[in-house]
Amino acid sequence: MPTLDLTYPKVLKHLPSHLKTGRTESRAFLAWFLEHYYRLDPDQARDCVCDGSDDKGVDGIYVDDNVESIDVFQSKLFKNAAKTLGDTDLKEFVGTLAQFANSAKIEQVAKTTMNKELANLISAEEVAKKVENGYAVKGVFVTNASGDPNAYTFLSVQTQLVLYDSRKLLTLYVPLGPTGPMTKPTKFAIEPSGCAVYRINGTRVFLASLKASDLIQLDGIASGELFAWNVRQSLGRTKVNKDIGISVQDPSEHKNFLLYHNGLTILSKSIKKTRRTITVSGYTVVNGCQSLTSLYDNQSQLSNDLEILTRIIEVSPDSPLAAKITHHTNNQNAISARDLQSNSSLQRRLQKEFETSLPGKVFYRIKRGETTSLPRIIDNQDAARILLAFDLSEPWTCHQTYKLFDELHTKIFARPEVNAKRILALTVAFEAVLASIPKVEHQLMANYTLTLYFLFYLLRQALEPDPQGKDFCRNPQPFLDAADGENRIRTCLTSIMNDLVIDLNAEIKQRQDSGDPIDYKRELKSPLPVRAIERKVIPPYQMAVARKRAASFTEEWNKSAPASAAPPAP
Repeated sequence: MPTLDLTYPKVLKHLPSHLKTGRTESRAFLAWFLEHYYRLDPDQARDCVCDGSDDKGVDGIYVDDNVESIDVFQSKLFKNAAKTLGDTDLKEFVGTLAQFANSAKIEQVAKTTMNKELANLISAEEVAKKVENGYAVKGVFVTNASGDPNAYTFLSVQTQLVLYDSRKLLTLYVPLGPTGPMTKPTKFAIEPSGCAVYRINGTRVFLASLKASDLIQLDGIASGELFAWNVRQSLGRTKVNKDIGISVQDPSEHKNFLLYHNGLTILSKSIKKTRRTITVSGYTVVNGCQSLTSLYDNQSQLSNDLEILTRIIEVSPDSPLAAKITHHTNNQNAISARDLQSNSSLQRRLQKEFETSLPGKVFYRIKRGETTSLPRIIDNQDAARILLAFDLSEPWTCHQTYKLFDELHTKIFARPEVNAKRILALTVAFEAVLASIPKVEHQLMANYTLTLYFLFYLLRQALEPDPQGKDFCRNPQPFLDAADGENRIRTCLTSIMNDLVIDLNAEIKQRQDSGDPIDYKRELKSPLPVRAIERKVIPPYQMAVARKRAASFTEEWNKSAPASAAPPAP
């Protein structure tokens, strides 16, 4: 496991993706914390952080609709390694939390704060309404210092306050990605006749009804490390099943839990069984992870009546058999929309088109885990976002990846013009956006994934009024097939993107100077604000083209043509 050093300034080496101009070091630390301990993806973590001043003591907010809770964060980086956290900061934070005591106070915070991100976050997450509907508010204080005895004495009487100090952070830290199986042995109580044992091709399988109160003693639930071994996709902090939480909180439902729940699958290197116990060591949970997390989060509500059917397989978690068990178990119970669509005629047709029209050049990946020896890979999830932003002009939806292969799949892919060469040409065009990102002066916005697709949308709007630009939008294949087509597309569009970024930077600065700074975390997710920014950026670019201060696509394309090349037919 990588070494985690939280002393200043060494702690900063863990935060490079979050340390950007416009964000304090303590808020970068909070974003890193949300990514590694709450298991949010980077953009989700940034969405929770309130950058800017006048934050009313609030550095971030995370709303979990499944367990109906609202976590309010404050973070503090200590530069002196010998400094400890006392109760003063915690007492002040309790005062901050008083602002979230009821809906009226929350609305007052949103109304009076000069921090636009905080106000918009409270509004977007409907914090006031959810508190009124019974959501629990919890304060989470995050620091790189250790809490002293005064801090822990104060915490002992504060039921709605949680401290993540350096000791807790070091104890719970798990690097993103797969980890090793848990080594701490865990013992489960069983009834003498309550465990069935099978042997399948030499592998022992134990089937037992285990108490939830015993299962939550498994090591690594809080950090997620228990679930990280041998998982194909990124670990992530997935949404827990709300219905499970409701059942747990109703004691009358505990005896019926076995009827409702599909069960857990545990892989363990070693299993020791006696008449009344089963002990596992070297284990990992490969199915039922969300349910076990939900039980852990509601552990104060558990009773001896609440049991879960558990399958424990004696196999080394790093063996080929374990990999197959993990794969098949998760495919049966946690198939994503993308997995389902990987077998659709649309996706298989596109993959075949790449094989035939671009042989030996590009592999179109339609399933997670597919590998190839080809020099270039285009992932169908990336293709979906690119098509959604450019063809359908909906960049504000590109962050909702769960929609791409569900309700939007047909809209994105089931169009006659969508073929292998269109996807490749637009992927090359998107590289112009990637090349222009370093020129976006607002570093926090430049580091935000949705900004990429917003810029690609702007590029489409800039191309439309130009004759050859319009041809490219309608059918980019002739441009791709032209002599040195890929390089010319990339070069021409990069030049246009650089001009657009100049106008975008001017608009961002003007809004900042006028006291209405752009809240990119919220505005880029809504069509009206996106179009409002577009109306401020595209006309200045078009005027610059008309005045010959910027080049049009037609001019750039014709200028880039090899001496012997003719322009593509429209």
